[in-house]
Amino acid sequence: MLREFHFENRSHLLTALTAECQDILSESISKHGSATLLVSGGSTPAPLYEALSKTELAWKKIKVALVDERWVDAQHIASNEALIKRSLLINNAKAATFVGMKTADQRASKGQSETEGRYRSLPQPFTVAIVGMGNDGHTASLFPHATGLRNALNAESDQLTAAINAKASPVTGPNTERMSLTVAGLLKCERLIILITGEDKLEVFDQAMKPGAVEDMPIRALLNQEKVPVEMYWAP
Repeated sequence: MLREFHFENRSHLLTALTAECQDILSESISKHGSATLLVSGGSTPAPLYEALSKTELAWKKIKVALVDERWVDAQHIASNEALIKRSLLINNAKAATFVGMKTADQRASKGQSETEGRYRSLPQPFTVAIVGMGNDGHTASLFPHATGLRNALNAESDQLTAAINAKASPVTGPNTERMSLTVAGLLKCERLIILITGEDKLEVFDQAMKPGAVEDMPIRALLNQEKVPVEMYWAP
């Protein structure tokens, strides 16, 4: 279920992945009349989003939703919602419908029910999710041994989202309280794309491919399943 695509530089990766995402979304619109694009935060995918925003897609028929979110206000510098609005929901993609995770609740655990309702309103199966991977082997906000991780890893659950409280680390930074798609939610996608760059991330990915506990490297939950095709795009 896993295909790997390695590129000699990030420019080539960007060109290829932009075209691939455009094809995936166009095909979904042709078949179903709509598409759902699930996106992650971070600096790595931002150039992809900017390139996608300029494509001639039927953006009015596309719903854009987050893979995960730090539990901060939408105006906060760490907000994934803010990043997506700056980098993707511009140019042609301004016509897309956006679904965020953050609610007015002070705690993610209190807001989870409302977030769950938002995501249940999205057409299923979701078309494609673009996820990353941290140096600790996390993906989305499924951090190793985080509070809430065990339930979020249950692929048979009917829960699409989960409140997560990660153990503070250089990877999490100060914003340890998160909302994330669960593994079950991610497996509602027709395609999963893992986007990583740098030799260090490739080494972590190779380690995650080896046998080991999912709780130690949660990305293994995506790599070790046989329900959804997974593609890994990498460049130095």
